Amino acid sequence: MKKAKSDLYEMMVVLKSLLPDDVRKAVHKSMVDLCKDLGGEVEDVDVWGKRYLTYKIKSHDEGYYIVYTLTLPKDKIAEFRRRMDLKQEILRYLLVKVEENDLERNKIKKKDMEVNI
Repeated sequence: MKKAKSDLYEMMVVLKSLLPDDVRKAVHKSMVDLCKDLGGEVEDVDVWGKRYLTYKIKSHDEGYYIVYTLTLPKDKIAEFRRRMDLKQEILRYLLVKVEENDLERNKIKKKDMEVNI
């Protein structure tokens, strides 16, 4: 059976801010496992932590932000989104495909940041 081509994505997840650490870690693990189960892989995780929201989401004014860089097969995106929608701990998420020219731009920014530090 031929393996489907995977694309690179960035996903920002906003969790409910009052979740205990063990629940937050379990949600993170379930997202990584979901990605792997669908034939993808989590490349990078950037935890931003608790931030105030610009506007209330489901009566919450704070959220816990995590940004994932991941690969997923094109034919599994709909299933990934469906299963993300079922997670009650998530206030909001955004999944965006990363284009090749964006990758190059990110590399340049990281190099510039390292020089300025």
